[in-house]
Amino acid sequence: DITSYVTAVVKAILNLSCNKAIIKRADLVNIALKGNGRLIGRVLQEAIVELKDIYGYELIEVEKNKTMILCSTLPCGSMDELNDADRRRYIFLYLILGYIFMKNGSVPETIVWEFLETLSIEEQQEHNYFGDVKKMYDSFFKQLYLARTKQVLEGLNDDVMLISWGVRSKHEVSKKEFWKAFSKVMNRNPVDFKTQYIEANEHDHVEDD
Repeated sequence: DITSYVTAVVKAILNLSCNKAIIKRADLVNIALKGNGRLIGRVLQEAIVELKDIYGYELIEVEKNKTMILCSTLPCGSMDELNDADRRRYIFLYLILGYIFMKNGSVPETIVWEFLETLSIEEQQEHNYFGDVKKMYDSFFKQLYLARTKQVLEGLNDDVMLISWGVRSKHEVSKKEFWKAFSKVMNRNPVDFKTQYIEANEHDHVEDD
């Protein structure tokens, strides 16, 4: 019965993504389809529709036919609606995402930490508000909020790790909101930041399509 398989796959996806973990297609086959991989294509198509229409989630493919993540399609709520732990977590994440965005999308990892240090957030020290920032920072990569890319620069012995928005951030976070908020903090007209203005509008236009 395809309907029961769809229900099982939806339930498995929701359970596997409860901590915003990456979902493996093979795990869905083993958990929900009892190893019957031939059904996964058809069942997954129907599960995707149910996830979006009923739960407000979008299933995003990360690695073709192998891994995926579940992203919310609902508008982001207010920080006031979050519990204390989630609020701290998202504020820390948004500090990093906002800095990367205003630096045109890609920043050496060492520079990210230098920026955080100007806010008295140090990699190897427990923070009195955010707690274990290194552990939280590392979790952003596991959940695909952030992405690392190795870059070889001529004349340097060591490779440079560049940090950018991960696939989850690109689907769940509005660059336009970052651009507006940063402009407000800086007491500047938003259109003064021309590069970010163009990127924010292009990004949100694509998300709306």
